[in-house]
Amino acid sequence: MLADRPFLLIPRMKAHQIIAALSPDLKKEITSYLQKETREAFRTALLSVGQQKKLRPQYFQNKSREEQGAWLVEQMKMKMFDGVGEQMLQLWLLKGKTEMLTAFLDATGIQHDGKGQVDDLPEDLTVDQVNAGVDAMLKDHPPEQVALYLHLFQLQRPDGWPAVAEALEKREDIKLG
Repeated sequence: MLADRPFLLIPRMKAHQIIAALSPDLKKEITSYLQKETREAFRTALLSVGQQKKLRPQYFQNKSREEQGAWLVEQMKMKMFDGVGEQMLQLWLLKGKTEMLTAFLDATGIQHDGKGQVDDLPEDLTVDQVNAGVDAMLKDHPPEQVALYLHLFQLQRPDGWPAVAEALEKREDIKLG
């Protein structure tokens, strides 16, 4: 089936588009996690984005943690901060959603370090492998988080994987937005 369609079935979403498509609850969950569990990375992202917007660090001192998180999420929805957004999403997934990542990797047969870190990504994935990975993640994780992971996984290769694109296009249970 995929041999007949060598192109990507849906355009790959960039990090800023993924963030824009997330529910407010998931955005808040991600920023809260990053603020609590990866403080230095969150602060670096906040100050980096603030500096590019020509804001002084004092600007953030008067904001609550929730306001800081909401501000950063709004900025990461902009194309110019795509790199920061992608790093923050990857950090949240690798540190906070290890079980979800490893469920996908185990079900698809992708070798990893037990914590979701992969050294060699496969050239090809079959539809059956991807569906097995999606089903494994959906057992214990919300569909929106699964969709987020799959969209971010697609960014790990220049053209992504056609089987992942097909799953994102056809499976109603993993749609963003």
